[in-house]
Amino acid sequence: MSFSSDIKKELSWHYAPGRHCSIAELAGLINTCGEVAGGAKPYIRIQTESSCVAKKFFTLVKKTFGVNGEIRIRRNNRLKKHRFYQVYLLEPANTCDILQATGLWADGAAVRRADPLVLRSECCKRAYLRGAFLAGGSLSNPEKNYHMEIVMPEERLSQALCEMMNGFGLRAKVIHRKNGYVLYLKEGENIVDALNLMGAHGALLDMENVRILKDMRNNVNRVVNCEMANLNKTINAAVRQVEDIRYIEQTKGLGYLSEQLEEVARLRLAYPEASLKEIGELLSPPVGKSGVNHRLRKIIEIAEDVKGGLS
Repeated sequence: MSFSSDIKKELSWHYAPGRHCSIAELAGLINTCGEVAGGAKPYIRIQTESSCVAKKFFTLVKKTFGVNGEIRIRRNNRLKKHRFYQVYLLEPANTCDILQATGLWADGAAVRRADPLVLRSECCKRAYLRGAFLAGGSLSNPEKNYHMEIVMPEERLSQALCEMMNGFGLRAKVIHRKNGYVLYLKEGENIVDALNLMGAHGALLDMENVRILKDMRNNVNRVVNCEMANLNKTINAAVRQVEDIRYIEQTKGLGYLSEQLEEVARLRLAYPEASLKEIGELLSPPVGKSGVNHRLRKIIEIAEDVKGGLS
């Protein structure tokens, strides 16, 4: 089961205590994956590949309005024979009541819209977001990347939802695809906040655990890479120092160096893998890391001068 399926399963068991929030969630479901029609025979139909979403819609309608829907199961041969579920509300009186309550009825006709009256409170906005995600949302596996999206059929619906989400401090954006308009979030922190708003607290904890583990792995990798870079830098410097000291020894002799430089040179030859700090502690009297580095740089300069003179 995918991460998105787990979230939808969790959200399908989440029922807001207030009737107004249930109505807002129904509006989000219908606007995102529903088909509505007015006229002489008004009806509502939602279509989804998730059985838990179909059951959630059926239960919301039953609990909120006392209306029974009709669930039909279909197979789509083009999609590897995947099943999808359709929930129908066909009774004209019941359908009109639901459309009016959800703000999807205007001037005697069914419409798609995010009615401000239905979404006037914060809890109703959260419920509407929950319904929209149930109907058209998905979330990638956080082990791989952070990407949450909700596919909606109309631009104005996706823009309205985008504005609502950004009102909660989320940085949602909308793009157009061939199958509709996609509202998406990219940053892990924003996705966690969105899960919290919808009430998917179990999925939120799972994602936070993944984020913590990923951050720990990234930090360990950064530390290891930094240490490896520093180690390679130290080794390369030590190799060059030994080569220059041996060059001076072979051409001029180490006595060519001053007493302080000769002492450092002999210690570097004796302990080629030692750090600057360790070499400094072996000197008499001991010298700090910067002092040892200064002397070794002076030896390299002398080696360059010797090479230049001989050439």
